[in-house]
Amino acid sequence: MKNSDRKIRLLLISNIFCWVLLLSFLFMGFTANKNDEFDEITVKRMNVVNDDGTTVIAISNKERIANPVIGGKKYPVAVSDGRQYMAGMIFFNEDGDEMGGLVFNSFKLPNGRTAGIGHLSFDRFNDNQVINLEYKENRAGVKTGITFYDRPGNGNFKKSLDMIDQINFDKSLTKEERSEIASKFKEMSKNKAFGVQRVFLGSENEVSKLLLKDKLGKERIRLFVDSLNVAKLQFLNEKGDVVDEYPPSN
Repeated sequence: MKNSDRKIRLLLISNIFCWVLLLSFLFMGFTANKNDEFDEITVKRMNVVNDDGTTVIAISNKERIANPVIGGKKYPVAVSDGRQYMAGMIFFNEDGDEMGGLVFNSFKLPNGRTAGIGHLSFDRFNDNQVINLEYKENRAGVKTGITFYDRPGNGNFKKSLDMIDQINFDKSLTKEERSEIASKFKEMSKNKAFGVQRVFLGSENEVSKLLLKDKLGKERIRLFVDSLNVAKLQFLNEKGDVVDEYPPSN
């Protein structure tokens, strides 16, 4: 009996010790400093959230880049042209809808050419970008600059994403239905229903330029210095014809 009592006593003591140890760890976890400091963190994705859990910044590699979200709807990554190939950070507003971001990538193509992009943009509420700072390099050459846009803010941007989503990812649509949606998208784009580019300031293939466009997105004022260091100011009509310039052409 004494040996049995001793075993029971030891078992009881060990159980009490384990519980004390567990409670100590839990207490330390709850009272730990919430402002931990790290010299280095290695992650594939990091979400910065508000107190309510809403993501406001998503930083990630290209495999985990955040999906576009507008009106509370999450779209496939590829709805945003080329995003699936880029790492970066995506910004979200208080409602959880996207409002811009910073994305980037560059690489050598099999033919030896370089392709690359660096893109920082900010979006109008429930709409597309209204300003972006961008470097782009592809078969058309190298272009860097800052661009300003007018956006309607009337919900057309969400409609455009819905149409792109349907055309490319909705397997239930017939070929005719897909073609009809594509035609509608093309018509809305032609009529500038999704907004227009108004200002570009930058350099394109060794030509520095300032372009001012009208409400239809047509160039009306063009100031540039070309690759031969010739400077010129041009005024254009609605058809794109140069109606005046300085210095005058010979």
